[in-house]
Amino acid sequence: MRVLIVGAGIAGLAAARAFELRGIKYEVVERRERPPTEGAGIFLLGNASRALGDLGLLDAVTSIAYPITAQRILSSSGIVLNDTATAAVWEHCGPCLSLSRQGLISVLQNSIDPDAITYGVEVLSTNAIGDSRTVQFSDGRERDYDLVIGASGVNSPLRERIFGSSPRQIGISCWRTIVPSNGKIVTWTAMLGQGRTLLGIPISDTETYVYADCPSNEFGDGSVEVLKHLFRSFTGPLGLIVANLDPTTQIHRATLQEIRAQRWIADRHVLIGDAAHASSPSMAQGAGMAIEDAVVLGELIARGGPMADILQRFHENRIGRVEWVQKKARSRDKLRGGSSALRNVVLRLFGNALYRRTYEPLTRPLL
Repeated sequence: MRVLIVGAGIAGLAAARAFELRGIKYEVVERRERPPTEGAGIFLLGNASRALGDLGLLDAVTSIAYPITAQRILSSSGIVLNDTATAAVWEHCGPCLSLSRQGLISVLQNSIDPDAITYGVEVLSTNAIGDSRTVQFSDGRERDYDLVIGASGVNSPLRERIFGSSPRQIGISCWRTIVPSNGKIVTWTAMLGQGRTLLGIPISDTETYVYADCPSNEFGDGSVEVLKHLFRSFTGPLGLIVANLDPTTQIHRATLQEIRAQRWIADRHVLIGDAAHASSPSMAQGAGMAIEDAVVLGELIARGGPMADILQRFHENRIGRVEWVQKKARSRDKLRGGSSALRNVVLRLFGNALYRRTYEPLTRPLL
């Protein structure tokens, strides 16, 4: 068995780790010249932590992460709309953790053979020949593989080439950055305005991950000045952080896109992670679904059988779960983008119940 993983982000590196644990031969190619680190910070809910445990990496991640046991949602004026003890939902699954994106990437990289990753190389074509795929690379190489895995993100060239599918704009653009802690953000904390969201999550005792989003038609050039202008009416604790940002602050900007979950399998090709099911970050499940994909695919390949059957079982195992995440992400975006008065009442009266109902399905076993 020889597997090619296209993409060295979270999904690709997690798949490499899953295969290394099971003695499955693999290679990773990444079109970028260096490891991708976009996104600043990352939040892992309990199902993502459980999947990292399945990869033998939970202790390594926990050692550099900040534990999150509750969430607080405020209005843009600082009024508390909801407090949820989230640890109660995840207690039998895994801890909720926040850390820098680079920290997670480094743990994954350090867990696999560094010689298995080649940077600065693209897949030019793949062709079915007998029971394998012949892959041609941009560096002139040509090799045969039993399976080709597309893990190169929402704008995956492999998905567009094989399946002819492009991402859908969801009408939201965002900013992400890491700032020094002001001592007031001690857990997952969100502030909601009319169609605009601020989120702060501590990733260490000294740093806070800040996320902000708005309708794409308000995003303009995505500058810090635009960010500060759009959130000028937000009060503390998060509004003050944005108001005090230096114009030269390093910020990652993105226009959010979605790839609707479906059967991404085609003759020894399969997609995982954002290449297969990117969605709004409202559910904080991008990394979680990617790592789960890797765990499930690695286990099913290790169990053996015809490749077509393995991939069909993988699809059947994952499709309901990722569809649930995407459905709930759309619902959350609709709620926070609608009437502020209605949203505030819903969060005050039903916030805790909604959180449990939304996330309990993800605490169930993967296999």
